[in-house]
Amino acid sequence: MRIGFFFGDFRPETGGGYTFVADLLESFAEIAAGSAHDFVVLCYPTAFRTIALKVDLPNVSVVPVARPRLPARWIVGLKYASRLFRLLWRRPGAIERAARLHDVQLLWFVGVEVYDSPDIPYIATIWDLQHRLQPFFPEVSSHGIWDKREAVAGHFLRRAAYCVTGTDAGKRELERFYHIAPPRIKVIPLATPRAMLHAATSQIDLRARFGIDRDYLFYPAQFWPHKNHANLILALKRLKEEHGIELLLALSGSDKSNLSYVRSFAEGQGVASQIRYLGFVSHEELVALYRHARALTFVTYFGPDNLPPLEAMALGCPVVASAVEGAREQYGDAVTYVDPSDPQDIGKAILAVVSDAAVRERLVDAGFSRARRWTAVQYLREMALLLDEFAAIRRNWP
Repeated sequence: MRIGFFFGDFRPETGGGYTFVADLLESFAEIAAGSAHDFVVLCYPTAFRTIALKVDLPNVSVVPVARPRLPARWIVGLKYASRLFRLLWRRPGAIERAARLHDVQLLWFVGVEVYDSPDIPYIATIWDLQHRLQPFFPEVSSHGIWDKREAVAGHFLRRAAYCVTGTDAGKRELERFYHIAPPRIKVIPLATPRAMLHAATSQIDLRARFGIDRDYLFYPAQFWPHKNHANLILALKRLKEEHGIELLLALSGSDKSNLSYVRSFAEGQGVASQIRYLGFVSHEELVALYRHARALTFVTYFGPDNLPPLEAMALGCPVVASAVEGAREQYGDAVTYVDPSDPQDIGKAILAVVSDAAVRERLVDAGFSRARRWTAVQYLREMALLLDEFAAIRRNWP
């Protein structure tokens, strides 16, 4: 079978989606080399050279696909929003045209970026359906975003040959919200990024680079409201006022419209001097920040699949994480769970990690073990089984 992979917007600035895709790409050649299938990797021109150098194999072709312009996006939006328009407008989008030109029989949308649902069999990767669970957050509701998400998810997911999610919690959401038939949902746990499992020792001076001159907590998260910076700041304030512990809080990530509010909130709570805003950080900086932090404080409201706790575990950083649906399935007993809406609960967990050596040691040991349970190679091997399963079906038409 001839299988297409669409990697989407392959840029580090996109956050966790990039980490996931980049990690699979690093391991893809290892799986493809021993496969009976042929592969076509579809990517935007900006990523063509990078990907072509990583997957130089006789059964792999790398094909650049022009990034859709605004008129094309409008047309796709109309197709998702209107059943009548879908019936009348049959011209395929750029991704489908490229796939058909190279005889792709099954297309896997590896990342989370989608513009169109092709009229050929495809696999959809799903990270979250939080617009359904928590529609009040502005990043999934305002300016028509909720309607767009719902239109895309409702059509794209239902048409997929398979939907791939990382947890049983994600599977239940697909069944409940979009009535996807259970046999068409495959659960494959997210892999711990290889770059973290095999990270080299970093020589970065965090004091010189970021002004981090004492014990600190680390939270790598783009500045969306659902990342819950406010309740973490309140927990920081409680630790200072009630326990005399004045930790720094290092926040990395790009501004998604909420950074100014977070800054003003921290100032209003009197802890502005304890916070370092790092912006986008490089891989080497990220490794150093994990390794030297007293804890990762991953207090997001969104789930069920998240990568930062796995990254932290791989680098020996204890994890305090939100008890969102699916978290226990993903991390087991390797993290301390908290109610993300309760600053007192968050502060209590942080206090235990930074002041109790036994708690810290237990989390580090359990984290090392958990992080090594699932790798990108294992993820792709599970996907290979899925591809083989569909090949038996796909051989029934030209």
